[in-house]
Amino acid sequence: MKKQISHMSDTIIRKANTSDLESILALINTPEVDNGKTMELRDANTIYQSILHDPNYFQFVASSDQGIIGIVTLVIIMQMTHEGATTALITDLVVVSGEEKVAITSQLLKYATDLAQEYGCYKTIIYNDYQQDETLSACQDLGFEQSNPGFLMPE
Repeated sequence: MKKQISHMSDTIIRKANTSDLESILALINTPEVDNGKTMELRDANTIYQSILHDPNYFQFVASSDQGIIGIVTLVIIMQMTHEGATTALITDLVVVSGEEKVAITSQLLKYATDLAQEYGCYKTIIYNDYQQDETLSACQDLGFEQSNPGFLMPE
């Protein structure tokens, strides 16, 4: 991974590290994310360590002097089709409320899509259960087109 840190105004976008877990759990412990339900720290740590050590799985954070203010996940999917090309899945995008919410959302998406391009992904899919209005606005700003060839199994 070439890209390490991106500075945008007073926001820094970077790869998450072990010390970020409690801040990430606090960020996602809101009613709009999984109805405010989060895992216990011990369970979350087991999953988080797996994420951090998977070479095709990336968790990025946006941080400012206020702490962690946003997260996004990028998964690089290896494929047998398209001559072994990879696909990028960007998901679990959450940003704190505030007047810069769309700007921070755009910064996180841009950071993840730039890395997907570095990995040679022929396709990038953005699927986000949370903050859909901000995600849609940011995707449009970045030039993404809405597409609907997929299907979801209801919970």
